[in-house]
Amino acid sequence: MKKTTIIISFFLSMILLLSCACPRPKPMTNMPPEHPMPKASKTVSPLPEIVTMDEMTMIGKERDFTQENMMEIPMMWMDFMGQEDQIQNIASNTEAWGASYNMDYSGPSISFTYFVGAEVTSTDFVPEGMIVHVAPASKYAKFTHYGPLEDLPTTYDYIYNQWLPQSGYNAGSGNELELYNQDFNPSGMNSKMYIFIPIQ
Repeated sequence: MKKTTIIISFFLSMILLLSCACPRPKPMTNMPPEHPMPKASKTVSPLPEIVTMDEMTMIGKERDFTQENMMEIPMMWMDFMGQEDQIQNIASNTEAWGASYNMDYSGPSISFTYFVGAEVTSTDFVPEGMIVHVAPASKYAKFTHYGPLEDLPTTYDYIYNQWLPQSGYNAGSGNELELYNQDFNPSGMNSKMYIFIPIQ
């Protein structure tokens, strides 16, 4: 995403949140659904699209976080957006990706690794201060989040605490992905962003 207005509004909204990519509650073991699926809020598509994606190669920035320092994630996005023009061979100039992985629930505080970046068609050149990250191939439940970012907690609560336990799926071990494209306007009621939950 290289439109200045999108970048500015993105960070103004992100500062109001812990993060759009904070680690989710560890899901319980799932059983096949025996009851009708719960009613979703207006912020999220009630039933996801089940998609299978090949591995995706991205260039961007990576950092480890805990619950205590997640407020610094918006600054990580700002840092990346300021250097995005240095990335060569970007697959789409209208897309940016977030990825969460290495989730660790064993300690007193959840820890995880967060990556922000862009998909690329070649890694021949990696700008200084950036890395290559490969999101593994996976089956995903793809949800659409509708409206402003401040409603994301409601969306994630539905996904992990309502849909997943009754879906018949288990949470997968791959990356949790976020896609921000031309449908994204963080403060707009008609905004859309896409959340990919790995499942098995």
